[in-house]
Amino acid sequence: MKKTNKLWNNLGLKIMAVIFSILLWLVAVNINDPVERKVFRDVRVETRNTNLLTDENKLYKVLDDTDTVTVTVRASRSVLENINVSDITATADFSELSFTNTVPIRLSVNKYIDKQIEDISGSVDSMKLEVEDKKEKQFVIEIVQTGEPADGFIVGKVTTTDGNAMKISGPESVVEKVKKAVVEADVSDLTDSINITEKIRLLDAQGKEVTDSSITRSVNTSKVSITILETKTVPVSLSATGEPAAGYVATGEVSCAPETVTIAGKSSVVKDISEIVIPADELDLTGATADVTRLIDVRNYLPEGTTLTNTNGEEFNGKVAVTVKIEPLVDITREVAASRIQIQNVPEGYTVTLDEGSRVSLRLRGLQVNLDQVNVDNLAGSIDIAEWMQKTDQTELAEGSAEAEVTFTLPPGVTQTAPAKARLNIQKTAEAEGEGGE
Repeated sequence: MKKTNKLWNNLGLKIMAVIFSILLWLVAVNINDPVERKVFRDVRVETRNTNLLTDENKLYKVLDDTDTVTVTVRASRSVLENINVSDITATADFSELSFTNTVPIRLSVNKYIDKQIEDISGSVDSMKLEVEDKKEKQFVIEIVQTGEPADGFIVGKVTTTDGNAMKISGPESVVEKVKKAVVEADVSDLTDSINITEKIRLLDAQGKEVTDSSITRSVNTSKVSITILETKTVPVSLSATGEPAAGYVATGEVSCAPETVTIAGKSSVVKDISEIVIPADELDLTGATADVTRLIDVRNYLPEGTTLTNTNGEEFNGKVAVTVKIEPLVDITREVAASRIQIQNVPEGYTVTLDEGSRVSLRLRGLQVNLDQVNVDNLAGSIDIAEWMQKTDQTELAEGSAEAEVTFTLPPGVTQTAPAKARLNIQKTAEAEGEGGE
């Protein structure tokens, strides 16, 4: 009789026992160290080989926040307990960039081999990109003045002191939106010059600020110098040279439009200026027979350190219109009654009279406006007998008739063109005759 190997006895039961043992071990393991899931949020996706784009003068922008990912790791509890968010690596290699501008995101746990990780997955599986050509643009920095200085002051000039140009670069679609670069200079209520540093703002065609973070600037701020000047309104002072043609005269009436100008300068300069003087040689009246008008640029005669300014809102080109009034002299003759003539300084023993009802012819010259002021009923004339005797070398009056010059008091601007003479009647008094007879 053949002996049977005991190993093969009850083989089915033995196999079942092994399987049961394995299952029992698995149950024990899962009870003591079960497989679980752990979520890690806001894992930053690292980019690699980005130079593959930038070397071709292209720029990219990550869309839909796909540069961060929420990662779920499935592993045993003992493994998960030792994993932190810093152990999770998410990478996007631009060498894998697809024609749809997406890059696969690869996930891994740094401190464990793949066999220890049951599964790892992310909320997104690829980084979405917007790829554009890189664009550069240069701008002259414009200064935008805001506000107004204090009353009596103006802004002389506003300049940038650290260069007036800047360069920006970025995605073409963004850079093309920028139409100008400006820096604001607030001059509100200023009375002195100042230096400030202000942020440079990029504006689009509608004047709205472009703040896209993808734009790179060569400079972010600009130093601005603001010069403040004091203003003062002063008259224009005029004089003339030369003589008008014969028979004409300057009336003395000089008009200037505008009569005053507003100047600006440093307070230390402006305070001592009371007028703008136009030299006489700007107004030459030689040979004039009509009004003389000249356009004179007062800017040529401003004191050093000052400029013209316009504070009343009207257009002013710096030239004043100056007119000197020229009129012809008019000759007239007036008859003055003898009763208007006074005889003075008659020697004792004589009487000197004019014929009653006689008149003295008076020839006058002047501007019509002045001659119109001559009223023969108000004119006063006089004959100084002592002075007349001296001029005619008389030591004693002789009785009879004689002619003497009459002196008249005339209104301003009126002159005599010929001596006015009157016929004198000279007589000795009765007392003088009696004394002479003795």
